[in-house]
Amino acid sequence: MNPTTWDSLVVETQFATELTLTGLRRLCSVPTDPALVQWGSKDSNYALHVGMYSYSSGLERLCKLAIACNGYAADGEFPKLRSYSHKIGDLLDAVEGLTPAGPGASMRRAKYLVRPSDDLDPDLTNMVDRFANGAGRYEHLDSLWNDDAKVNTYNEWSALATRASVSEEVRRLISVKEAMAKVIGSELIDDGLECTAVSVMKDLEIPTYEPSIGMVLSLFRKVRWVSTILDVATYYTSEDLPLLGEVVSRHFIHSSAKFFNYHITRIGDDLIVEEELKAACKRIRIREAEPDDEESDGIGAEE
Repeated sequence: MNPTTWDSLVVETQFATELTLTGLRRLCSVPTDPALVQWGSKDSNYALHVGMYSYSSGLERLCKLAIACNGYAADGEFPKLRSYSHKIGDLLDAVEGLTPAGPGASMRRAKYLVRPSDDLDPDLTNMVDRFANGAGRYEHLDSLWNDDAKVNTYNEWSALATRASVSEEVRRLISVKEAMAKVIGSELIDDGLECTAVSVMKDLEIPTYEPSIGMVLSLFRKVRWVSTILDVATYYTSEDLPLLGEVVSRHFIHSSAKFFNYHITRIGDDLIVEEELKAACKRIRIREAEPDDEESDGIGAEE
């Protein structure tokens, strides 16, 4: 294998990983209750499409990499992939049909080598497949000239989100993330950095919605499975294949709660963060209970 092919595999895996991760993060911010956010407003209704576009493109590329590398490990040549086009359902089926090869097939993360069974399927996979194939990606443009075009992705997402759920651990992490934004904002203002912190607070204050987070974690488990197949397919199966697990593992091969922690909320050591937040909340309560400086100095007493 020439160096160009090696580099192409690494760069493509990095590209697919970042696309997928970007999509999953964005999808956590999709509101599914019109009472919470006016979804129809012109400045916010594109978020679902940003997330779905990135996620579906990233998942497609990861599937194709898994198929290509597994084929090379087994036969010494890469199979042609163009026939799959953007058909996510067919790609997932093809990944499921692979026979993991190499020294890592029986030991590396065996619990993630089996295609996940999800209560949202087949509807969830069908929704991603529909979007990826163009019916969803171009639904707004198609509606400009085709009266029969259906703008339906948000309705599909919202309907499925009513069936999604999250664990108590994920619910706790959501609360920690919300507390982080409030505490950090208060501390920065107290330090005289209110204007300086605007850009930082925009990221911290991005809202997330539990039903959409449930959807995201279901989508994540598909990525975790495909990533594990890719990891095994390149784990010392051929001197010609880079260890692509080193790219995908740190992002995707975790439990759902750890993925949410490390890569969505990006809290890290949540126990230490909780202790720091408790200490900061205590400082804030004391600060808020103190009289204003002007009053304590006697200034403005006549008023």
